[in-house]
Amino acid sequence: MNETDLRMIETMLKKQDELNSAIMKEFGLTTISKEQIDMAALDEIGEFTHELKGDWCWWKKSQEPVDRNKALEELADIFHFVLIYELFYGKRKYLDGSECYRESPHDYLPMVKMDIGLGIATALTRIIDLADSRLMYLLALSEHLGFCLEEIYAAYMRKNAINMERLKNGY
Repeated sequence: MNETDLRMIETMLKKQDELNSAIMKEFGLTTISKEQIDMAALDEIGEFTHELKGDWCWWKKSQEPVDRNKALEELADIFHFVLIYELFYGKRKYLDGSECYRESPHDYLPMVKMDIGLGIATALTRIIDLADSRLMYLLALSEHLGFCLEEIYAAYMRKNAINMERLKNGY
């Protein structure tokens, strides 16, 4: 992972931490459990798969084709909850040591390819199974699905701003 990628990830973590703090203050929370994060992530994974329905829905003649931009928006929502998990429970091995020892999404491409071989549902639900590498796995999976970090970053930043505005307006 290069320094530009690392800066984007660090910025996303910072923005997510700011959003978390505002939400937790608004709702009087001191923590968010792994179970809550997992349920929220699964919900967003479901919304993402709904946007991919044009690729897998065999029984509906009127199914719209996949809209890549809508799929990217839903993928950004998955990132929100994976980042929350990372902030509360992650080990952030991608920040450790020199660049040659850092964890990278590319380290997870073999696992992603194996999981994709079993089906995209397996690959997507694997996110919840992983304890210490959800973020790197999701980045690798996103890349495998054709979404680069730059566009994920832009979509995430747009949605994070929307979420902050929603919070301010009593969403």
